[in-house]
Amino acid sequence: MRTVVWRRCARVVLMSVWLAIFFTSIVYPENSSHAFGPRKFEPPSIPPVISLLEDTQLYPEQDESVEPWAVLSPQDVETIEAENEWYTKESVEKVWIRIKTTWLGELWMHLKKEKMGVIQPIDSYILLLGPAQLYSQPVQSSKTDVVLTPQVVHANAIFASSYSYLTNSYRIESWVGDQWLVSNPYMLVNVEVLNQEMVLPTETLFMEEYDTAYRLQRPSDARFILPQKVFALERTENGEYHVRGENGDTFWIHPTYAQPLGSKKITETLELTKPTELHLFPTTSRPIFGLLSPQKVEAFEQWDDSEGHRWYRIHSWNGDLWIQLDGGL
Repeated sequence: MRTVVWRRCARVVLMSVWLAIFFTSIVYPENSSHAFGPRKFEPPSIPPVISLLEDTQLYPEQDESVEPWAVLSPQDVETIEAENEWYTKESVEKVWIRIKTTWLGELWMHLKKEKMGVIQPIDSYILLLGPAQLYSQPVQSSKTDVVLTPQVVHANAIFASSYSYLTNSYRIESWVGDQWLVSNPYMLVNVEVLNQEMVLPTETLFMEEYDTAYRLQRPSDARFILPQKVFALERTENGEYHVRGENGDTFWIHPTYAQPLGSKKITETLELTKPTELHLFPTTSRPIFGLLSPQKVEAFEQWDDSEGHRWYRIHSWNGDLWIQLDGGL
């Protein structure tokens, strides 16, 4: 009896596995990662164009011991192919790449992998948030002794490469000529230089760094500045302003991280019928500091946004925060 039961169970298991394989093969293509078995590997393609950063020797074959046929000055070259498994090499290792030439046909060059990229012109300003090392080329092996202090610099080119570490490299204008910022995460690109006065009409969040608002853990961590006139230095792509205050100190603000203009004082008891989000400001969806459970609360300020939604400011266990009666979960 046990043998019969075991055989029936085995048949059921085998049938289930067969059906799973059958239906999976129908739903997913053969090279899909969802199909049974290893997925077919597609090696990456080499860049179609590479900018030579220095004089580069060209060879008739993949062999540096033979006499080079030509030397190319820095320029853009069109690639054809690379040696087998070139993508497995480290960034400082050399890769054989075959390119097109206009007078000698197809030849090979031996280039460090980190130099496989193309220089593209740009017109942008970069804000250096900390000391920045300069490089003579857009690669880590070309570090110079020059270090810039935090400042705004003008970038006239970018080295676009899939093999850059952390960030792309940018060519900037400096007192020592055109140099490169390489793999520098402590900078903001595409900032707008303003150098103009700016009025803060209401109490505004004081940010020591451009991303302070994203890192607030509790309302008590927030610092505010009173309405005043500041001098706006730069603006980021996300709308943060680097400003100088009336006392000469520099800091960051964002116009939406401020108490709303046109609010009015009230004294009103509100009844929350569902969990309700607590906002530091009604002008932006973040930061949010928890939920209030259904209860009665006392509102001392109200404000209507541009879409007609009414916000209330209340005293809570977590500080003075904003809620919407229809803003629960």
